Amino acid sequence: MDYEAIISEKYPNCDVEVLTPGVFEMEKLVEYITDDIVVYKPFSIMVNRHFIRFMMNVGHRGKIYYLDGFSDEDLKTVHAGLLKFTWKSDVKINLFKNANPDRDILGL
Repeated sequence: MDYEAIISEKYPNCDVEVLTPGVFEMEKLVEYITDDIVVYKPFSIMVNRHFIRFMMNVGHRGKIYYLDGFSDEDLKTVHAGLLKFTWKSDVKINLFKNANPDRDILGL
């Protein structure tokens, strides 16, 4: 399924990146995503299991990560890394680890 096209159509004001296992080691994946937190400067991050969306102010382009094919343990590692990175910062994280973003957000 072409998640990048589906998400881009639903969220035209966001850069979309679909990541699959094997592209990065888990530590590097977390570092890759947190580097974009510094670049994009979101006010909030919505984490719906394998769908991560940077919430931006009006007029600013956001970012969405779709982690396709990752195990629950891998997702827990990513979620923990994001929570650790944003701890004591102005960026708020909303974590919905049991969500079904394919159904709830994308309508698939």
